[in-house]
Amino acid sequence: MKSKFLKYARVLCAVVMMLSIVTLFCDTTGIARHYLGWTVDIQFLPSISAGLIAAFVSTLVVTKLFGRIYCSVICPLGIFQDFIARLGRLTKKQKIKYSYSEEKLWMRLIIAVLFIASYLICAYPIVGLLEPYSIFGRMATTLLAPVGRFIAEYLAASSEAAGDYTFAMPAALNYSYVMLGIALFSLVLIAILAFRGGRTYCNTICPVGTILSIFAENSVMKPVVDHDKCVKCGLCAKKCKASCIDAKNGIVDSSRCVDCMNCISVCHKEAISFSTSSDKDKTPNIIKRIKDSIKKKGQKDVNASVATDESKRAFLTVGALVMGSAMTKSMAKTFDGGLAEITEKKEPQRNDRITPPGSKSYKHIEEVCTSCGLCITACPNEVLRPSESLDSLLTPVMSFEKGYCRPECKRCSDVCPTGAISLADLAEKSATHVGHAVLIADNCISMKKGVSCGNCARHCPAGAITMAPTVNGDETSPKMPVIDSQRCIGCGACEHLCPSSPYSAIYVEGHRVHRID
Repeated sequence: MKSKFLKYARVLCAVVMMLSIVTLFCDTTGIARHYLGWTVDIQFLPSISAGLIAAFVSTLVVTKLFGRIYCSVICPLGIFQDFIARLGRLTKKQKIKYSYSEEKLWMRLIIAVLFIASYLICAYPIVGLLEPYSIFGRMATTLLAPVGRFIAEYLAASSEAAGDYTFAMPAALNYSYVMLGIALFSLVLIAILAFRGGRTYCNTICPVGTILSIFAENSVMKPVVDHDKCVKCGLCAKKCKASCIDAKNGIVDSSRCVDCMNCISVCHKEAISFSTSSDKDKTPNIIKRIKDSIKKKGQKDVNASVATDESKRAFLTVGALVMGSAMTKSMAKTFDGGLAEITEKKEPQRNDRITPPGSKSYKHIEEVCTSCGLCITACPNEVLRPSESLDSLLTPVMSFEKGYCRPECKRCSDVCPTGAISLADLAEKSATHVGHAVLIADNCISMKKGVSCGNCARHCPAGAITMAPTVNGDETSPKMPVIDSQRCIGCGACEHLCPSSPYSAIYVEGHRVHRID
């Protein structure tokens, strides 16, 4: 009974965690972040990026005490793999059992070193492509968030038909084919691995799993085999989705065990328990495992060859993800109203990208952002989208074909789990200059058609645009905009609302470092 309780308790915690995180990504109101934001704050990389030292240290301490519980009940990608693995066992091939496999030590170390080195040298796109929460975040943003939007649309339409306006129509989701392609690639890769072999990704590729395994080896509490009771039936190994139980020798590799408790619940002899381990049951530390691996492989030149092969496979995995950024760019669309011919609004060529208010600078957002996509799904103004530039891949950038950054909104800051976007209040946002407007006189209808417009000046929330005669001294001549770049905050209202098409006559250039007045 006790063994069953441990498994069911783990499953219950994992289900609650997964539903909470999925709700965060599907929520269109911003309410979920207020109540469920802690589920993201305790994730491995977000806790580091946000400077939540207590959460990060707690993860390491819990791992040392109880093993890799984090991977089973906190990491959403790990829980997702459990779900896929369960589906795999419910198919016609359910007779295929798991089996013990030796640790792919060199591959794990190479990918972990690549991950840590990328973080230290600020190669954050690679970090985001390998970190499990970021991977799940992209999948949730592109594949699950549309479900939340569909539900919100249905509620809004139903309430409106009944004369009730409790539910507002959500904004359209704003992500690129690059992000969709990378998310789909990750989904297919991880789903295949989990369907066939359970936690293969966790114990072969995931750098967070490798880092935690160092703390988990010889954890205080872990599944331990009672050799007097064990009859070597191998049932525990057949149920181990981490492939870390050597039934023949009665050993559980605690560095790879994710504390799923399947082995404990399935053992008919009660030969496995979650308890303290003896010296006989201890997993060799990583240094000894490396030495044993070198010795096992034989000569050093052979080792180098094997390591090179493993390295190639690791870099091919990363390379395949990075090459997804070469996919065709998506184009946000806005349409002219009335009876005018429909023309696509096109994004201008900017010399500097625009990062959202609260992101402080290029350097800050690249160092702190985990590319999870929460801010993109939360943006009600359809302004944020993932960057497709390799130096800032999948971090949020602003563009104004579908809307502009309204002064009364700071939703992206409210949902950001890492502090990559952080605003104290709306006053701080209104005082933050993320860019400045630039006029292309040849596109302005005042110059092209000889008529006054003034749409940009009327809607500028900062009062940074005034209209001046196109002919100096002639107040009756058509007027064109004059921009005060010191007052402009880069909100994009002028660019979005400019009637010139397909390119606006006025557009925003980003500031590499934001200015606050």
